[in-house]
Amino acid sequence: MFDPLSDTEEYDAYERQLGPNPSLSLIQHPKASGLRGILSETLPYCCGTLAPASDNLVLYYGKTEQAKRVDLLHMSATELDDLERYCDPATFGVAHKDVLDATFRKAGKLDRNHFALNFDIEHSGLLEAIRTSLFTGREQGRPIRAELYKLNVYGKGSFFKSHKDTPRSAGMFASLVLVFPIVHSGGTLVLQHGGYQWSVDASVLLSNADISMPRIAYIAFFSDVEHEVTRVTSGHRLTITYNLYYAFDDVSPNRIDVVQPQGANEFAVHENLASLLDDSTFLPNGGILGFGLRHLYPLPTSFDPQEDTTLETLKGKLKGVDAALFRACTELVSAPPLYTIFEAHSQVDAGGHRALVACPRVVKFHNHDTDDEPPVWEKLCRRWDGVLINFPPDELEKAEPGPVRHWTVHWVTPLSDVNRIKTRFAAYGNEPMMGYLYQRIAMLLQVGPPGHRKRAQA
Repeated sequence: MFDPLSDTEEYDAYERQLGPNPSLSLIQHPKASGLRGILSETLPYCCGTLAPASDNLVLYYGKTEQAKRVDLLHMSATELDDLERYCDPATFGVAHKDVLDATFRKAGKLDRNHFALNFDIEHSGLLEAIRTSLFTGREQGRPIRAELYKLNVYGKGSFFKSHKDTPRSAGMFASLVLVFPIVHSGGTLVLQHGGYQWSVDASVLLSNADISMPRIAYIAFFSDVEHEVTRVTSGHRLTITYNLYYAFDDVSPNRIDVVQPQGANEFAVHENLASLLDDSTFLPNGGILGFGLRHLYPLPTSFDPQEDTTLETLKGKLKGVDAALFRACTELVSAPPLYTIFEAHSQVDAGGHRALVACPRVVKFHNHDTDDEPPVWEKLCRRWDGVLINFPPDELEKAEPGPVRHWTVHWVTPLSDVNRIKTRFAAYGNEPMMGYLYQRIAMLLQVGPPGHRKRAQA
């Protein structure tokens, strides 16, 4: 019984060996493909330039009472060299630990308790520009806050290999990097997400900006975006990083020039979904649409076996394209519920389809007896409100009498591994062992036939 009784690396290797699951194949329809394309176009980052409220931006730094003072908008070469020498070697996070490895990251850093600057980010308008760029629709009104994190100096030869930032708490959703107008070449920030790649060269942003007043460049990106800093070939790349969190206050706009994205695409998502649902050739009898979540979310490490609310809470934390899709579904049909999806590798039909079970909450049970209890997929269906997906129930050998619920789900976007949840249980059979239950998260939308698409969700 391989599906639950394996640890992560062994499980991943087994999944690769099995290959794609036909039960997760994407629905083929021109307008469904168009919607997929729109959903994949949302940028997981934004960038631009900002004119500070004053013509100087003062940095104070030091580890004693004798702090030094420099103007970040008008730094001399000597001041840059002094700051670089004062910095500690930059570390990076691995498994919630700081690691120093100059072959992976070479740069200088100051922790936030060793510097301060006269930049009021809360009233600069920058947070509003970021919020309206990364979020869509009503999510754009969601208050966020910034927490000062680090100062970094990338001198000639400095770099940072590809990595993901470590979220500092469940409320952290993105990072913000300010790049100051100091002449340098190289040091491009390369972002990767969902098979796409973007490059942001702050020196180019600043050279293309209005030169009538000093400006700084900014780049904000979601925490699940992989990124690297290419090698600096000349000059100094000076940055200050903030961690971005959800908050409960608001800010006012200021002089912000947003470069990317050009605009949130909720309108495009709404229009493409509406066009798909209006098409009489698409699911003429109605059906269930499946959407995998694109963004990674901080999830709990423990779950309540009886009253878990993880999925309900997650609805309020959706971001980017996930939030746009949820909003469009709610307006056009009804609010789509989130489900965990369990894949039963041992249950395979003649066509290679592996059974899927959708559950309305994260499943956590303490033990499972392989001799006296039904298979895990059946246990989920009968005792955890699970529904068998894209697999005929009569082809499965059931341990208990009576039917199990069965749905056909038409996958519009792929079921992703980025939010895979692993829960543990004690497994009993020939000998006791630790068992693992792997679940992924999806949005399932039940629609009626053309002209009557709105209907209550199951």
